[in-house]
Amino acid sequence: MDIPALIQQHGLAAVFVGALLEGETVLLLAGASAHAGLLDLRAVMATAAGGAFLGDTLFFLIGRHLGARVADRLPWVAKAVPRIDRLIARWRWIAVVALRFMYGMRMAGPMVIGAGKMPLWEFMAANALGAVLWSGLIAMLGYAAGHAVVQMLGGVAGFEKALLVLAVVAIVAAVAIRAFVRRRTQRPAD
Repeated sequence: MDIPALIQQHGLAAVFVGALLEGETVLLLAGASAHAGLLDLRAVMATAAGGAFLGDTLFFLIGRHLGARVADRLPWVAKAVPRIDRLIARWRWIAVVALRFMYGMRMAGPMVIGAGKMPLWEFMAANALGAVLWSGLIAMLGYAAGHAVVQMLGGVAGFEKALLVLAVVAIVAAVAIRAFVRRRTQRPAD
């Protein structure tokens, strides 16, 4: 089994699917893989931006078409829509872009925005900007992490180096996500 060839063949598909959902961990690993020469960094960023844009647009449309039914069944959604509408009315594109960087809001945020008053064309434009910024930043962080690991390891062979880079980035991402989730759950509820 040729692991580098598998990463090169299926890596971009995994990046696309990961970016449709939350995607940070997949994109960090893809950035590290790009540093190891297994993927092209520009292709990783473009694929992630496309997946993120499509995913958030789909969630917006779900909110637009099913928002009333969801609000009827989930009272917290009904309460959130006016707050999100006020946030969107005040901050417009900045709010849409910022939601992309909030862990756990990648699916819920666009659905709630879709249930509100923001026009589809405006959401799509802000969403495109956010997708490009997000994919570039996260992929570059993964690339930089891969570079740092390679600098620390020096003479390790290429294949082992790539696997180690992926493992280190995955561990760092898991620890960061766990700390973020723990901190978020310890905050008092609104």
